[in-house]
Amino acid sequence: MPLCTITTNLPDEKLSDTFLKETSALIAKLLDKDEKHVQVTLFCNVRTISSGSLEPCMTFYLSSFERFRPGDNNRKYGDEIGKFLAEKTGLPDSSMKVIFHDLQLIDVGIPPVK
Repeated sequence: MPLCTITTNLPDEKLSDTFLKETSALIAKLLDKDEKHVQVTLFCNVRTISSGSLEPCMTFYLSSFERFRPGDNNRKYGDEIGKFLAEKTGLPDSSMKVIFHDLQLIDVGIPPVK
């Protein structure tokens, strides 16, 4: 159940629904998960300062169950996500942060299926 939250000070019009769909597909592919379990939330126009600058920037938070552990594929994931974001947004690497969080079952409450 990968969960992705993207925050950026880029304007909403810069990142379309196509960006969301492509992000979801990338996460599913990278993590070898069914895309029906991927959720991507995008917050644009967020007032942000990064490294002392108000220039355009982005933070990409990605959480998943037992996926991001030391010695695993974190570097590969970060490289692929960084390339994707640079291509889609035009932002330089220095203005993007990619943060991974390894979820445990206790971290998530899932409503029962009816």
